[in-house]
Amino acid sequence: MSYITYTDDEMEIVKSGIEAIRNVLMGTDMGKKESLLFCLDRFLDPWFGYQLPYQDAIVDLLQVVIVSDNTLSVKEAALQLICDYAWPPFPVLEEHFERVEAELRPDVSYAMHMDKEIETDS
Repeated sequence: MSYITYTDDEMEIVKSGIEAIRNVLMGTDMGKKESLLFCLDRFLDPWFGYQLPYQDAIVDLLQVVIVSDNTLSVKEAALQLICDYAWPPFPVLEEHFERVEAELRPDVSYAMHMDKEIETDS
């Protein structure tokens, strides 16, 4: 089994700001997107002590990635970050969630609830 890893390069992208993150996540390099999403997991987790001033903008961007990217692994990784670290509401996901849900893995149930919180059941 192979594991997605990230390097100092991804860490520098996150530290550079939201535009640097946007350029990667809206780009075409799928491997780079996945490694950046893995790196963002560390920066969004309060246990590591990072306080990104643009965290809300990252969550907004993750929503756009989920509805616009054509790679299931990227969508799932971005959705998992939102499930783990974001607060509702999720207006972009709410608007497109039926399509997103249909495109994700059939063996996982994704539900958008009235309070706009996303839950996953495996």
